[in-house]
Amino acid sequence: MTRFSAFFLFASAVCAAPLPSVTPFLEQHCTECHDGEVKKGGLDLTALPFKPEERKNFDHWVKLYDRVNKGEMPPAKKQQPEAADVKTFLAALKAPLREHEVAQQTANGRTVLRRLNRTEYENTVHDLLGISLPLKQILPEDTPLHGFDTVAEGLRFSQLQIEKYLEAADAALDAAIVLSKRPVGINQRYSYKNEQGIRKNLDTPVGTLSDKTNPKSGHRVMFRENDKEVIMFTTGDYLVALKQCRLPGPGSYRIKVSGNAFQSEGEPLTLMIYSNNYKQKRLLSYCELPADKSREFEFFARLDGNEHIVINCDRVGRDKKGQNIYNVGAAEFQGTGLAMQWIEVEGPLSAEWPPASVKMALGDVPLTELDDKNRKFRDGKQVGYELAPTNVNQAIASGLNGFTARAFRRLLEQDEAGPYIALAAQSLEAGSTFEEAMRVGLRAILTSPAFLLLEEHPGKLSDLALATRLAYFLTSSMPDEELMKAAGTGQLSKPAVLKAQTERLLKGPKVAAFVTNFVGQWLELRNIDATTPDTKLYPEYDMLLKLGMVTETEAFFSEMLNKNLPVANFIHSDFAMVNSRLAEHYELPGIAGEQFRRVSLPADSPRGGVLTQASVLKVTANGTVTSPVIRGAWVMKHLLGQPPEPPPASVGSIEPDTRGTTTIREQLAKHRDSETCATCHKSIDPPGFALESFDVIGGFRENYRSNEKGDKVKRQLRGQNIWQYKEGLPVDASGELADGRKFQGIAEFKKLLLEQQDQVLRALAGNLVTYGTGAGIQFADRDAIEAIANQAKADGTGLRSLVHAVVQSSLFLSK
Repeated sequence: MTRFSAFFLFASAVCAAPLPSVTPFLEQHCTECHDGEVKKGGLDLTALPFKPEERKNFDHWVKLYDRVNKGEMPPAKKQQPEAADVKTFLAALKAPLREHEVAQQTANGRTVLRRLNRTEYENTVHDLLGISLPLKQILPEDTPLHGFDTVAEGLRFSQLQIEKYLEAADAALDAAIVLSKRPVGINQRYSYKNEQGIRKNLDTPVGTLSDKTNPKSGHRVMFRENDKEVIMFTTGDYLVALKQCRLPGPGSYRIKVSGNAFQSEGEPLTLMIYSNNYKQKRLLSYCELPADKSREFEFFARLDGNEHIVINCDRVGRDKKGQNIYNVGAAEFQGTGLAMQWIEVEGPLSAEWPPASVKMALGDVPLTELDDKNRKFRDGKQVGYELAPTNVNQAIASGLNGFTARAFRRLLEQDEAGPYIALAAQSLEAGSTFEEAMRVGLRAILTSPAFLLLEEHPGKLSDLALATRLAYFLTSSMPDEELMKAAGTGQLSKPAVLKAQTERLLKGPKVAAFVTNFVGQWLELRNIDATTPDTKLYPEYDMLLKLGMVTETEAFFSEMLNKNLPVANFIHSDFAMVNSRLAEHYELPGIAGEQFRRVSLPADSPRGGVLTQASVLKVTANGTVTSPVIRGAWVMKHLLGQPPEPPPASVGSIEPDTRGTTTIREQLAKHRDSETCATCHKSIDPPGFALESFDVIGGFRENYRSNEKGDKVKRQLRGQNIWQYKEGLPVDASGELADGRKFQGIAEFKKLLLEQQDQVLRALAGNLVTYGTGAGIQFADRDAIEAIANQAKADGTGLRSLVHAVVQSSLFLSK
């Protein structure tokens, strides 16, 4: 008897299930390299017992299963086992591994108890109270696991978390319970001619006030005016802030602007509208202004009341010769300017007063309006209304019972709201007013475990728990009234009803939260600000381009979801979702306006799918150079669901070369000299090489950009010669996949990747399940993921069909 066979006799004695078919396979094909003497990869199979109850041991056996299943082991240079032997080995190993996890899931469920993440908390409180106050920034950041901040294992409690929940609850109740007099709103049209910063810098004769205010700079004036408008050749905040508009308080506002491009040779300008409180500058909206006539643009935004409105346009103040407004003055300047006729501001907008949030927080309590003779003040504001419950104790009990049921997202057990009512009653007895007592109870509810945690029990979810899971999956908020009604009647778990409710949510406005939160994490779009492109190497990069990058990918996902387009479109599509700024970046002519729309791509376009979208290309690069390793690993992890092993600690990173002396391919060739590195890089690098035709901001390139060596750039940027960088070495986007198939550039690579679209479908199914259930995919879940993918495939592989298949799956319907 060999020592290996003897070991397995021992292992079988101590394991719950023997592995009779595993021993000969491992002995014949694996132990030559993985025994106590050789120990390749640090793995000694002769000393590895089968103890799945130990996490590390379980992971070892799963890894062994996967390597054999993928054909990675035994290595290609070794004698290969017969297909039947591989099948027998995999079946023998899969059964006990799966049985172990299924037993754990049956006892405890796949998902541990999870709390609301901070996005879900904010949305839920907004829906509960009918407010729009931002709350997310009050709470600590959540820790994503398995790629998502909905995964329960990463959503733990801490002392800081509890303190911040109390702070957020107080802020929310302050925003909801508003009993002041109705604020005197504004509804006014403002002219920039009346802004002091502009009046001092209007086109005036040399030697007058404008020059005297800046004697050191010697700059001339930066504005002109005529009978209908002010023409701006600068949009510096300190000059063009709308100081004459004083906001009366927080709330929703309507803002409308009228303007056009001036001296722009027919080219439009993009106007950006911000709010600024001197601490934070926040983009509210933006629009494209034409050159031939003025345009009126209207939008709605929430303002805090302590801000002022600022406009900005970064393409004014310089002509095509590079002449700057500061050196010429407005009178003689021939470059582009911004003509602003007026700006209207109306708000705060409220259909009723006191706002509906008062009733949502306190219940249907009578209100008494106070006249000026009985006026009272609180926090510097005149109180306009008093709460006048007929029976205070009854009003507290009624209000808190109703609020608790909505907050807990289920039917209450008998007297479950009792502790919160008792807290409010104690406060009342201590001398508090009805409102103050209610705040005590409401605050306790908003920080209670039943509100902050999703209540799920092992086994099949109850209809109410299913409603909650479905709502947070597709809306990142609590179930609405219709969903709760379907759950309350016990009908939601019926496949037809569940499908109808899923479809209703997918058609609703709140599905935008699903798009933003899922896509932002699946494709790592939340990292869009992690790096800042080098301004010298990438002078065309600006805020509008960055905004367009993320919006394109979200719009693309929405188009796929709404039209139920096949998942293969994530690999390659014949269309893109662009606006004028992104179309300019992609060199797609004839696209005007800030709105994103579906555009058919030319047959020879390198675009199409998510791989070549600027957002993905930016988050997979640093601000200076691209890395095929990072991009290749991204493709493997996010698109194929096959994340590569992390590099050994002893392997150093590659320093970027911006001088233009070596290409990244040349650097990686040296990096892969060792056999250890070559094994992994054989799979990682090819996708990254295919994407080398795209720079760090997603622009298509044939040459690298260089700070030092290279040729003068022949093309222009917005009508001006490019002097900031040089044309470096040529790009080589060819490669060879691990299986030997070769490609020349991104188009051929995407054709090869389309042959793996089933794997992309499985990977996306796994990501949706992880995001929607709050648990990563386990070994025992793999068959269920395969079933989800097969169901979606039977329905045409549409993205919407895939979402429905996920919701109807056993993984989604169980804890």
